[in-house]
Amino acid sequence: MKEGRLLIISLLFMLLLNIPILTIANRPERLLGIPVLYLYVFCVWASMIGGIGWLIHRTRNSDDSTASDD
Repeated sequence: MKEGRLLIISLLFMLLLNIPILTIANRPERLLGIPVLYLYVFCVWASMIGGIGWLIHRTRNSDDSTASDD
């Protein structure tokens, strides 16, 4: 089950970092002094790490609780 969810998260973030979506964020404007494209890529990257970490942590805790019941 964990592998399927990791695959879905990976495909989602691969889609978010693909050229058609990146061109939407590729603007000459700046937000807080940072180019929008850089901010978009950083936010997607940080949320990918957070999402994968949360998923692994959540499944590890559920695995530990079922293993201690034996």
